[in-house]
Amino acid sequence: MLPRSGPRFRASKRRGVVAAVVTFAAALALAACSSRAPVDQTTAESGELAEPIVITDQRGKTHTFTKPIEKIVTTVIPAPSMITALDQSYDRIKGVNQSTIARDKGSTFADMFPQALDNAVVSGPDFVPNVETIIQIDPDVVIQWAHQGDYNTFIGPIEAAGYPVIGLQYGTQEDLETWVRMFAKLLGKEERGQQLLDRMHKTIDELKAFAAQQTTAPRTIFLRSAGDGGYNAGMSSKDAYMNFWLTLPGAENVGADLEYSTTSAVNVEQLIQWNPEVIFTSAMTKLTPADIYADPALAGIDAVKNKRVYAVPSGGFWWDPPSAESHLMWKWAAALLHPDTYEVDLRSEIREHYEFLYGRTITDEQIDNLLRFDANAEAAGYGVFRR
Repeated sequence: MLPRSGPRFRASKRRGVVAAVVTFAAALALAACSSRAPVDQTTAESGELAEPIVITDQRGKTHTFTKPIEKIVTTVIPAPSMITALDQSYDRIKGVNQSTIARDKGSTFADMFPQALDNAVVSGPDFVPNVETIIQIDPDVVIQWAHQGDYNTFIGPIEAAGYPVIGLQYGTQEDLETWVRMFAKLLGKEERGQQLLDRMHKTIDELKAFAAQQTTAPRTIFLRSAGDGGYNAGMSSKDAYMNFWLTLPGAENVGADLEYSTTSAVNVEQLIQWNPEVIFTSAMTKLTPADIYADPALAGIDAVKNKRVYAVPSGGFWWDPPSAESHLMWKWAAALLHPDTYEVDLRSEIREHYEFLYGRTITDEQIDNLLRFDANAEAAGYGVFRR
């Protein structure tokens, strides 16, 4: 889900003309214009906000919006589900990453918001924007990654076309909380944003207190994928978000000292040496516990011998990277890392949280689907989450 460099977009004749016309205006000011917000935020005569929305993004650029936001385009894959959660509606999201649609197919999120599968595609998995499509949508704001890649490839073409770009950074719980605050402010839903953050902070405090009482810290690791030479464990790095939820409940992340990477492999010999007691496999890739069990080279690892390999859930978004559902992920992980001491009625929490976030009543079948009982069929202790 991280941005990476890719080929420059090919500007069509039409796009070039539009960009040339609006570039000068864009250089003077970046202001969004559309209309969707509570009536008390606008004046009836002009439709303008009584008080402008001012947002400083994670590259330090300040944007001022004088009218409510109605049309949002985002290449950032987790943004649509987070915006939907804060807005309890998918209506303002008018363009997404192709990978977002692929992720949503067959998901609980698509059950709740089927229009997510029929949205305009504004970028591919490489996050390079399709500026011609963005111009056709004519959004009030575009959300894009800012911390990696060439400005002239990822952000510059969008700004040259006259659209304000909110640049995001990825990697920490602090980043996630910054996204929540920015999106909530953009939507005119700051109170809901704070309510979501309060839920996260409460869970963090509870799990820190729980971890402090534990006498053992199970050895654990997060594996993203399999490849030549071994398994990718680079997202277990202390520089990756996964390290946060691996260690929050009181576990030892044996891959913490790895260099952060989404692709490089850790050899099997290293995994055997670490001998993790619990292994988590990503919801973002095809790797499953069955793949781990089927590898004879891993048969002697404690997690394999004891069937403590778990496929991470996928609900409104994948649960392993940061999302609006992250506090549910932390509780899920805590229950599997400490089955004898941590108790949680996760199904009830999922129901209540989905009602709060999405305004939807989730069914038992949908809960089973997001908890991935099929992939976790052999997992020790997974029955604790059954209905």
